[in-house]
Amino acid sequence: MNKKGFTLIELLIVVAIIGIVAAIAIPNLLTAIQKSKQKATMGDMKSIGTAVESYMTDNYIAPNGLDAAGFGGAGIRSFHIKKFPETDAWGGVWSYERDATNRDIYSIGSGGRDNSYAGFAQEGEYIVNSLTHFDFDITYSNGAFVYGPRVK
Repeated sequence: MNKKGFTLIELLIVVAIIGIVAAIAIPNLLTAIQKSKQKATMGDMKSIGTAVESYMTDNYIAPNGLDAAGFGGAGIRSFHIKKFPETDAWGGVWSYERDATNRDIYSIGSGGRDNSYAGFAQEGEYIVNSLTHFDFDITYSNGAFVYGPRVK
């Protein structure tokens, strides 16, 4: 009777191949997860922006804030947006600003993965080509992204 089994060399080769595949796949998976969170955050910002613009159409002024009181009281927010995303996809709190002089100008901000928002003065696009770039902020103002990742 001839028992066939794996030799130590064959097992080491299999383990090495699995390690190489994991080393290639895991960073790509982590990047894909962060990219999906970034796109979800940008989609939520567009939805909030649409709700703010709908509110402005009805009230001739941008709301004071993104909470129910800022949207004019409880129940009003649900009229302008069906399901309000309370946080961005990373769990960070939205930053919101209404211009003090021209009160129909608004901005919504997300601090990105690190939840540290640097402010509304940022403008331009950045290219996401490493995991650290998901820490960069995203700003949506008056119906357009003024600072965020370059979208193809």
